Amino acid sequence: MASTATTVCTACSCLCDDIGLQLEDDIIRRVENACRKGSSSLYGARFEQRRSRHLVEGREVGADEAIDRAAAELSRARRPLIFGLDNSSLEAQGAGIELARRLRCVIDDTSSFCQGNLVGQILSGALPSCTLPEVKTSDLILYWGANPHHSHPRHLSKFTIYAHPDYTELGAVRRVTLAAVEVRESETSSVCHRVFRILPRADRDLISAIGKGMAGQETSADGKRVVDLFRKAKFTVIFAGLGLTYSLDNDYLPFIEMVKQLSSWGRVAVIPMVGHYNMRGFNQSLHKAAGHVNKVSFADGVSSGDQFSFLEQVRNRSFDCLMVIGSDPFASLPKSVSSALEGIPRIVIDPYQSATSEGSTVVIGSAVTGVEAAGTAVRMDGAEVKLLPPLAPSRPGDEEILRRVMEKVSR
Repeated sequence: MASTATTVCTACSCLCDDIGLQLEDDIIRRVENACRKGSSSLYGARFEQRRSRHLVEGREVGADEAIDRAAAELSRARRPLIFGLDNSSLEAQGAGIELARRLRCVIDDTSSFCQGNLVGQILSGALPSCTLPEVKTSDLILYWGANPHHSHPRHLSKFTIYAHPDYTELGAVRRVTLAAVEVRESETSSVCHRVFRILPRADRDLISAIGKGMAGQETSADGKRVVDLFRKAKFTVIFAGLGLTYSLDNDYLPFIEMVKQLSSWGRVAVIPMVGHYNMRGFNQSLHKAAGHVNKVSFADGVSSGDQFSFLEQVRNRSFDCLMVIGSDPFASLPKSVSSALEGIPRIVIDPYQSATSEGSTVVIGSAVTGVEAAGTAVRMDGAEVKLLPPLAPSRPGDEEILRRVMEKVSR
């Protein structure tokens, strides 16, 4: 039977809520308004060749047996590690954090090696932010180290320059300016009114030049041009990407000081260009539960530090059982590192097959959140978005699986 539905896309942290679907026999036949990433995600949700099956040591089993084995492995472990949850709902993240607390183990996500620190600075109040609808009242939009044409394809058209009520290419006076700080020409920089090209890892130098220019000191030509741009703006929104994060090596103090200085001239807001659709949700959930956005150990109360990051845990083989939920870290780890983890029980909860699920002790196939399972997610700007699935679930959701595991864990 044919029907239509409107849904939220979970292909990235834009969480676009205007996606039209044409359904027939519980299959998505047509997708409207979505970008190429969103369309691929929605059409591929029911591609069974990619979907995970319930496996125990490579043998296909029922969900109950897989969950029982996962609980048994976690119960036996002395130092388990939980990683992921950036592609899970807030409800599933809450269950994962509760499980970590019960196991008295380490929990982390991908934000520990990307933008978790930036989100933490916003949550602590060190950096001002705003919502995406508020961007339409700004007069300067700056992408710093970000190329949304690839990472968030509808970002410009739905939330920033092309959605801005003052945007026009006509007339002598421009009322909203689009700018970029980039190390190379990109699809995004090619449509910007102003582009500031810098050398790789030279973001700190540009920030220093801006600070000197604002203080009336001699500075570089680029520093002067950026300062002139900021001086004319009443409301500046900076979309901070991974280029800025990696250039600053997660040390945002110079950037924070620059934003404070700029705030004396007008309103400034920073929004992180978060990749995974609910990474900010995980950061906020863990911050609320434990006071930290990532890299948390519940082994002795609550503690956080670099030694609890996934990469350090892997480097030092600090865990004896690994549970990964909705993430694929083994796709990025060097073979020498992933090979060193052989022999450590690995539990994967994921809708799709991945490099991480391959060879895992236990694989539990889960529903695709937002397509087959309901929940709540947090957009890149911190706004909560309800996820109402258009399709019936073919597998249990992440939250259900985690709570069933928790019921069986003996600690």
